[in-house]
Amino acid sequence: MGTLIKIIVTLLLLAAGAYLVRSYWIEIIPVLEEILGTLRETKLRYVFLAILVYLLSVYLFSVRWQQVLYCIGYNLKVTSLVPIYFGAVFVNNVTPGGNMATGESFRILWANKLFGISYVNAFKTVFFERLVEVIPVFLLSIYILYAFPSLEIRLLPSIDNLTLKSIHLFFLVFLAAGIAMWFFRAKLASLFRNIQKNWNQFKQAFIPVLLLSCGVWTLDVIRLKLVALALNVDLSLSLIVTISVLTFILGALPLTPGGLGIIEGGLISLLLYFGLSLASASSFVFLERFISYGLSSVIGFIYLSYYGGFKIWKKLKEEKEEKLR
Repeated sequence: MGTLIKIIVTLLLLAAGAYLVRSYWIEIIPVLEEILGTLRETKLRYVFLAILVYLLSVYLFSVRWQQVLYCIGYNLKVTSLVPIYFGAVFVNNVTPGGNMATGESFRILWANKLFGISYVNAFKTVFFERLVEVIPVFLLSIYILYAFPSLEIRLLPSIDNLTLKSIHLFFLVFLAAGIAMWFFRAKLASLFRNIQKNWNQFKQAFIPVLLLSCGVWTLDVIRLKLVALALNVDLSLSLIVTISVLTFILGALPLTPGGLGIIEGGLISLLLYFGLSLASASSFVFLERFISYGLSSVIGFIYLSYYGGFKIWKKLKEEKEEKLR
């Protein structure tokens, strides 16, 4: 039933997109010409640097996982983990209705087949990574809420605009978090008990993993800045950080493969709100997604083909189908 809902939502989104394109085709053509003109003037040296930064971030992801695996007795080379990461990215990018959980499940399965790591231990390492990564994401979110300008929200024609300031955003976010924690307090209590139980096993990796996670997010901000420089688009640091976190959030929604369409629409809307033209916003998002989605998918496909990852992916899909029966 869950898969059917995802397929229906995806088809509805595609249908809505096709309808909008058909309805506004005459207005879209000039914008497309402007986008192509902007892309032709792209400074390739910044694009090349952005690609290198992206590859370096994946390498740091692998180093981070290596540090966690070492805690459970696996002293693996970083270069042997890089193909698994790119393979997981490819699985996320092409799986209909897939989300980050699909790629992480694939990563656990491939680690088991290549290195003999038990599913339980592999899951623990992946979970610990993601848990520590919450810290830099939380800090960046606080920075966004602090730096975000006031939002003018029009409720009704007869009512003045509602100004939503940073302090209001702080209050709303923490209120929502508190309500969520109250509703899921039983599951969170069980989660915290499991974390405490496994803390002694992974505590020596906490500082390295935290620093590497911060490094990865820093590289993500640098990559987005390089993309902006390549297109001669002036973006503030707060806006770049917002784009980075928003991409992460939208990509986690299990609606389309790799957040395709969802991320692009969200980022373009954000950039339009901050005053960029449609051509500049679209060019920026296109170039950014070319690196983070297109290039990563190509590299992931190559690694899967070379290392036999497609057989493992096939087994993962078969196991998911059996669970749905």
